[in-house]
Amino acid sequence: MNKLFIFLFYFFLLNNSYSQETQSIEIIADEMEWNKQKNEAIALGNAKATKGNTVIIANKIIATLTDTSKDQQIIKLIAIGKVKFSRMGEVATGKKAVYDLEKDIIVIKGNVSLKKGENIMAGESLIIDLNTGLSKLSGSNVNNKVKMKYNTKN
Repeated sequence: MNKLFIFLFYFFLLNNSYSQETQSIEIIADEMEWNKQKNEAIALGNAKATKGNTVIIANKIIATLTDTSKDQQIIKLIAIGKVKFSRMGEVATGKKAVYDLEKDIIVIKGNVSLKKGENIMAGESLIIDLNTGLSKLSGSNVNNKVKMKYNTKN
């Protein structure tokens, strides 16, 4: 009985971690272009990229692919224009975002806001490490300030 439990535990653990690593990405838009020389797929107009519970919406999304002819995979997403990034109840907006899928880090720049519920943070640049859950919000070069508004019960 113990051996069966241990086997099932490892099976589910390995299956869960493998499924997260190999999660597919779906990209939809009004138009799609392909630049084979640059290994890029370009989604134009109402572009939306979804990977599990992570969603990026923008005017334009450029997907950079590995340069191997077999089993090409998306390694980076660049979102431009009215960017909206959402994941697990958090929504970040800005002018441009770069999502490095290999490192699982997203950088959002340009009038950035990060909202969760009624709480909001604002600045010029936001770096989110999706592996560690750590985020860093920076201000602009002009005033170098960030703003945070949290609601409390009292």
